[in-house]
Amino acid sequence: MMQPGQSYTEISEERRDQLIEVIAQKICQYGMITPAVFFLEMNKPLSYIGSQAMHFFSPLVSVVFTSFDEFAYFFEDRQNLERLIVRLEELSIEQDQKAKEARQAALQQKKTKSGLFPWIKR
Repeated sequence: MMQPGQSYTEISEERRDQLIEVIAQKICQYGMITPAVFFLEMNKPLSYIGSQAMHFFSPLVSVVFTSFDEFAYFFEDRQNLERLIVRLEELSIEQDQKAKEARQAALQQKKTKSGLFPWIKR
């Protein structure tokens, strides 16, 4: 973690991957994967301008959010946005697979319970 007064020039690959995972998990937690992917794709060309705005407001915002500078450096590189989009798509596929497995398990359980005469209550 960065100490107050310490300058920050770029983030390491390990920290970048951590930031991607944190952002992706938070988006997934709120169920906003599809809107987030659309938003990121639309605003990818503006990511550098947005990161520069984040650097401009950093002295004010970093009082409340300690990792604000890291996010500003993260959004400077468009490849980081592409990595985030790919991770979000991976999480979406994982969610779809889990939902499919859950539906299949519920259907299988329903089939085993119904028996020969499903309309007869036991």
